[in-house]
Amino acid sequence: MSTPPDPGSAAVLGQEELRRRAEELAARAPGPHRPLRTDGQWWYLPDPRMPELAHGWKLHLSARPEGFAALLDTVLPILLGRVCDVKFAVSAAALWELNSGRHGAAAVGKAVTVYPRPEEVRSLGLELAQALAGREGPAVVSDRPVRPDAPVHYRYGPFRVTDDEAQAGMAGPDGSLFPGLAEARYRRPPWADDPFEAADAPARPATTRVGAGRYRITAGITRAPSGHVYRAVELATGREVVIKQARAFVAEDGAGTDARGRLRHEQRVLDALAGIPGVPALVDYFRHGTDEYLVSAARGRIDLRREVLTAGPYDAGAGAGAGASAGAGAGAGTAGGRDWWTLARRLLHVLDAVHSRGVVVCDLKPANVVLDPDGRPALVDFGVSALAGDRPPGATAGYGLPGATGEDPTEDHYALGATLHHALTGLDPVVIDQDPATNRDRTLACLRAALPEPGHPAAELVEGLLSFDPVHRAAAAARLREGPRPVRRGAPGGRSGGRPAEALDHTVTTCVRMARELVAADPGAERPRTLLSLYDGAAGLGLELLQHPERPDARAAAAELARWTAAHPALDHLDGSLYQGRTGVDLFLAEAAAALGTEPPRPRRYEGTGVDQIGGTAGIGTGHLLLAALDPAAGAHRAAAADCAADLAGRPLDDLGEEPNPGTAALAEGFAHGRAGVAHFLLAMPDEASRHAARQIVDGLAADLPRIAAAARAPGATRRYLSWCRGLAGLGTLLVQAGRRDGDDALIALAAEAADTCRTLAPRTAQVFRCCGLAGVGDLFVDLAVATGEARHWAAAEELAALILTRAGGPPDRPLLPGRRPDAEARAWAVGTPGVTTFLRRLARRGGPVPGLLPLH
Repeated sequence: MSTPPDPGSAAVLGQEELRRRAEELAARAPGPHRPLRTDGQWWYLPDPRMPELAHGWKLHLSARPEGFAALLDTVLPILLGRVCDVKFAVSAAALWELNSGRHGAAAVGKAVTVYPRPEEVRSLGLELAQALAGREGPAVVSDRPVRPDAPVHYRYGPFRVTDDEAQAGMAGPDGSLFPGLAEARYRRPPWADDPFEAADAPARPATTRVGAGRYRITAGITRAPSGHVYRAVELATGREVVIKQARAFVAEDGAGTDARGRLRHEQRVLDALAGIPGVPALVDYFRHGTDEYLVSAARGRIDLRREVLTAGPYDAGAGAGAGASAGAGAGAGTAGGRDWWTLARRLLHVLDAVHSRGVVVCDLKPANVVLDPDGRPALVDFGVSALAGDRPPGATAGYGLPGATGEDPTEDHYALGATLHHALTGLDPVVIDQDPATNRDRTLACLRAALPEPGHPAAELVEGLLSFDPVHRAAAAARLREGPRPVRRGAPGGRSGGRPAEALDHTVTTCVRMARELVAADPGAERPRTLLSLYDGAAGLGLELLQHPERPDARAAAAELARWTAAHPALDHLDGSLYQGRTGVDLFLAEAAAALGTEPPRPRRYEGTGVDQIGGTAGIGTGHLLLAALDPAAGAHRAAAADCAADLAGRPLDDLGEEPNPGTAALAEGFAHGRAGVAHFLLAMPDEASRHAARQIVDGLAADLPRIAAAARAPGATRRYLSWCRGLAGLGTLLVQAGRRDGDDALIALAAEAADTCRTLAPRTAQVFRCCGLAGVGDLFVDLAVATGEARHWAAAEELAALILTRAGGPPDRPLLPGRRPDAEARAWAVGTPGVTTFLRRLARRGGPVPGLLPLH
């Protein structure tokens, strides 16, 4: 990871210094007063004379952090003399973060954004470009440059809207919508004429030839803010090559080394490794504009991460491959024929050759292992490798040895262990805890869950490679060169799962802290949906806090959160949906009013998009039923639910789910966006038409479930097949509900089949949260246990809790649970700590409600 510029540097100004400069310039400018305000990420200088525009042409000025203050000194006097709104990064450190690429390619370079009047776009853009000619700044990939020698760019986009509204699109004069969010390429809506290009100018051709025409690009491999990687053909020879781009001034470190500096370093490393079979040969290096490109020979069309995703984990057997040599053909064909031991020895063979040339790889990981058609691996991406001790900073969390310097070749053995762990499990290492030893121990516990046989030689090898002691790592590598040992029989390996009851108490405390942090945060710092919704905002967090009335701190935090939510100015920006919009927020406010005496929401009709539970009619109908249960006199809610049901019951079955996508999961059948969620709502309605429509859906899903379960068990099946939102956990939720309502044991048996299939996938599932992970599966087992009374389902739920806590950081009774990012916790109910808390609560109390879900009957 690159390091930010020194904040003490005279050229690198902080937030307060930038504020003082801007206020001084604004005070001297002609025209009305422009109050300076911030949301923590940007400074805003609005112009009261600026007309209200939903969208239009805007200008972006880019800069490097050390040149940011000088750029502002140059452009603010120009901008303050015009009618326009302006925003700029809150500090040089904030600009460095934007330019790092961690927030996406479209964010890079946007130091200053200018929203001018339409008639002044061209003249202002040209004036700024003239003033900034010769200045350095990264390219803004979503925009076009006003002129090639100045860091001034332009694109058509939204003005005063939220990201959620921009996602919905910009409406043209004819009512058609055009995407509003910036992308990693320039796009212009058909109704807007380019202000810097003549109307009759020929279209700019899309080039596929680079390097002065020597190479023809045939496909993209990866897209990254620092530069893309392409597959190409060398026209003179016909051989396949890989071209790696490095963009200027992107991802600079504290020493000023950017992506180009790392690419030049990689060129030197490949020169040093020339002739090693497992390393791509260096073919060419060239420059185009300010960007630079490295060309290397292609070594395969799939990397190890993608191969494990599509074909499943490798087979290590119980000493499998003991007689295979490093040169034997492993085969990349069907799962089960892919030998983990052969892969392991081949990778070590390449590492040995690399180390013999004085190079330490420093970023060995599955994405940097490329496989040829016979399964032979090659190492790629040496941008942060150590060459005779010289290396740029950077490594991938979890795969590099903590505190690695690049001076010890056995540091690569640690990365080899983490890479082989991924090949065995499909999981990345645990990285959420600040203590590297805790992360390592939890990673090995995940491996023991996937390979539960005591003394499994593959698990022993990985444990040795992941040692913090270089002597132990070297010894493990030596054993791998010799071949695996026989299985040592012994006591079953323990699982570092913690204690769910104690963990629950801590996760509730964490939710209380998250609620208080949310209330204290700047109200404009995030999108309304992320701030307020049931899915990932205040409503979901608050609904779970309300389930802990025995905790005074939880009650107080929920009440504070409800008052903050009810008064939040972003409420009017939400749609009407249950999980993403106003229905879920009002459900939280109504439950808080009933439990705590806070102000209830007023009854209203909600509108969503589509028919599903997350954003559409089924979810809104569910919300109305839950709201009616809180206020039985609220006939308006029951009437609205009836309207939702009538709309859904009158539709053909094919209109009640997304198009199926076999490559990802059972979308059309799923709960969040498919027919299962629709049926779950209709089952709760009292009228015969709704019940009939629900039963049709249930019968169809019941007939289809064996096929879906078989697909989920196939090698390489995506782990999303087990998810609550798209896969079998959600289907099981519906089948338990239907079986219990109708007294149909066959449906409950099918739900158990779905749950058991999820259980087989669980040890190789990284996500712990509810929507797409282990907590949603755990809740299905709780539902089954409540419905049947069978102890085996409670035992399975306990097992799921242990797996979740294995993927956590922190002590066993005080877990730190990862969210979407594996190295950070999240307050989102669907993809963070609150949803896991829901499962742990239901497990500890042997049942209970799920926020936003109609209860079992």
